[in-house]
This record gives sequence, C-alpha cells and structure tokens, in this order.
Amino acid sequence: MRRSLLGASLLLAGALCQAQAADAPLCKLFTQKEAAGYVGSSVGVGEESLLPGTQGCTWSDEATGNKMSIAVAPAGNALQLKSWGFESWEGFRSVPGIGARAYTVRTPTMEIMGKKLGGEWQAGAIVGSDYVVTSLKGPKGNADAALALLTDTIGRRSR
Repeated sequence: MRRSLLGASLLLAGALCQAQAADAPLCKLFTQKEAAGYVGSSVGVGEESLLPGTQGCTWSDEATGNKMSIAVAPAGNALQLKSWGFESWEGFRSVPGIGARAYTVRTPTMEIMGKKLGGEWQAGAIVGSDYVVTSLKGPKGNADAALALLTDTIGRRSR
C-alpha cells in the first residue's frame, strides 16, 4: 500500500510540476549529453521537477522510460525512507565515505494509471543539511553508476 501511494504521489507531482530547466539550478549541473552518458542512451533536456520543499531535475526519454534524476531535499526527509521499508528492496546496501546514511537500492517496479514506474537504481546521502538523491534507469543504470552520479552531483553542487 505504501509503495502504491508513494508511486502515485511521485507520478502526480511529476506530471503537475515539470517545467523547462532554463532557471532550475539542479538542471544546470549536467548537460543533456552528460545525462545521456550516465543513462547509456539519449535523453531529453533536463526538466525541473518540484515536490514541496524539494528541488529536482530529470532528463528522460518517454519512449523508452530511460532517465536520470537528481533531487535535493531537507536532510530530515532521508529518515522517512526507513519507514517505507526501502532496506528490504532489491540491492540495498549502505555505502561509507559519501555522506551520512549513504546507500544504494533498486526501487520496486509498479504500475500506476497504466504506466510502469520504478525499477531505477537510486543512491542517496545526507550531506550537511541536505538529502541528495540520484537515480538512473537505462542501459548503464546500476548501483555503481547511481553512486558515481551521486558523488558527481555532490561535487558539482559544492563548486
């Protein structure tokens, strides 16, 4: 039930809150070409995706479902993941040396409103007062690539 509500919330928020990346700070961190390199296939330009209290950007290809996403939320949001049971999801592991509570995991696949969601590799960590999360879905999407993207995102944000 929680997974369904979370997926539905993310789908609705994404559908309602996307805008071109012209002024979106996170969308300026990576070019379309760099995002395609992480995904392993072509993706569109970065589109800002906003949830209340969160900044985000997604580069995607609707036809294939391949995508790269980055998001930054207050650090307290990371604590909520534990209540969703994400530690039992496929491939979960804690990762030292990136930030507090750093992890990687594969999100569950679900179908909402006839659209398959999830199945991407996610990496996240608390860095200072922020919870930074990255995800990849595509030919190059795996735990190590999601962690590399997380490390790259953290580095680019600190410049």
